This record gives sequence, C-alpha cells and structure tokens, in this order.
Amino acid sequence: MNSQISELIHKHNLGMFAELIESVIKPAIHISKVDSQESLVGASRIGGLPDVPADFQWPKWNEQPLSFLAQISCHDIQNFAATKNFPDSGMLYFFYDAIEQPWGFDPNDRGGSAIIYHPSTENLIQPSLPENVDIDNGWLFPSYFIQFREVLSLPSYDSLPFEQLAIPEDSVDDYINFIEDVKELMVVNEPMHQMFGYSSNIQGDMQLECQLTFHGIDCGYASGYNDPLAKDLEAGASDWSLLLQLDSDDDLEMMWGDMGMLYFWLRESSLQSKQFNEVCTILQCS
Repeated sequence: MNSQISELIHKHNLGMFAELIESVIKPAIHISKVDSQESLVGASRIGGLPDVPADFQWPKWNEQPLSFLAQISCHDIQNFAATKNFPDSGMLYFFYDAIEQPWGFDPNDRGGSAIIYHPSTENLIQPSLPENVDIDNGWLFPSYFIQFREVLSLPSYDSLPFEQLAIPEDSVDDYINFIEDVKELMVVNEPMHQMFGYSSNIQGDMQLECQLTFHGIDCGYASGYNDPLAKDLEAGASDWSLLLQLDSDDDLEMMWGDMGMLYFWLRESSLQSKQFNEVCTILQCS
C-alpha cells in the first residue's frame, strides 16, 4: 500500500480498518490538460472536434448532433494497470448532449450519450461541423491535449463498494475526511477527470442506478428501486465499472449541472467484448 495513504489511514483513526481499506484500493488514471498550439492528429484530447475516419457518422439524439467531449488513444494508456480489459489500440470517442444534459436516471436518457470505438488511429481526419449546431451556446468545447498518470482510488462513502466494507457508522465521518485527503494527495487541486477506478460520487451510488436503468427501470423516483424486478437485478450492480469521469472545468467551459460531474459506466463484459454502445451515462451535481 502507498505509504502516504497508510499515514492518512492512521491520521484519521482508521487503523483498525487498514487491511479492509487496502483490499479495495484500485488503480485509476488521472487526466490532466496540456495547453499546446500543436495540431496532432490522433492524439488524446478533450474538446474541440474529433479526429475520425472518413466514413464517420456524427451521433445524434432527438435529431440533434451530440457534443464531442473527448477522444482517447488506446495506445496512450495501454501500459496502465487499470486498463486490463481495455483495447490496446484504436481510438475511443465520447459524446453527450451538452445542451439538454440528461441526468441518466430515465432509461430514455441513454440516447443522450454515445461512445464510439474505432480500431485504428491511421488516416483520421477532422470532420466538418454538423449542420444546424450553434457553437456559441455551449455545444463546442475548447480543445486541450491531455496526458495521463496512474493514481490510487478508493470508494466514496455513499457507494456499493463502501457498503461492502461494513465500516461502522461512527467511523464514516473519519472515512469521508480520509477520502478528501487522498483526493488532495493524488490530484493536487486539479479537476477530477479520470478513467477507471472508483467514481467521485456527489449524489450517491450509481452502479445500481446503471443496472436498473439499463434494464428499463426509471430511477427518477423511489418507486423505481422498489420495482418488483429491482431485487432480482441488484446482484448485477457490481458488474458496472467507471470508464470515464469528467469534472466541471472552467478551462474547458464544461459545467455539468451546478459544478457537477459526468460519468460514463460500462459493464466489464461489455468492455471485454467492445460493446461500447451499452454505456450508461449519469450526471450528478450538488
């Protein structure tokens, strides 16, 4: 275990749970922006326009083109521990309805985002803007190249993995403070843009929400979680894993709700089979 995390565990009076906490640490990939004037086709990037194959079809929802958020060159992250089931080549593109900003708790919201995988990074071009888009209303984001580094992540206190730790209630506040210190240690006041690892929850657990909405249950109301099918589906909630988390970011002019975050989730089986169309995307804010 990272010695600094070990020190933080004891600082926050969690020494008796050290082995439990150590057992759930996961590697994650933190994403940092790089301000560059270069034009590098096929480089990993947030914002701008994607570099795409000539036959690219812009994803739409309700007849409107989705905003491009990011492209990740799989080669750039192939050597990180977190990418065990991730393709080692090709490009992954992330899109979202940045104007309407669907929350994701309604099964009908699933068309409001898209992940597209292209197996090659050769012969890519930058497409023309889709018709009928207004780039001045928040549809298009500033472009930044990005770089990656491995960090360690731990589950939020309001998540399914934390519940499974069974840390007693009178130590939850200590754990919350511990998590905040770990984030500060790993990210150092940067936005929490991240791939893999544990999500930084703002409004509670998302794994069960993904599982239920994917199977057609509306989680916008408590009745969704009490649906007769929900109990049978609960066991599959832990199959959902964070693929990408994008923070609100002034540089990128990204604001998710009120200083919230956007999360792209995928089941491990979907990742292994490259079924990126099975994504569930959730927006949370305070």
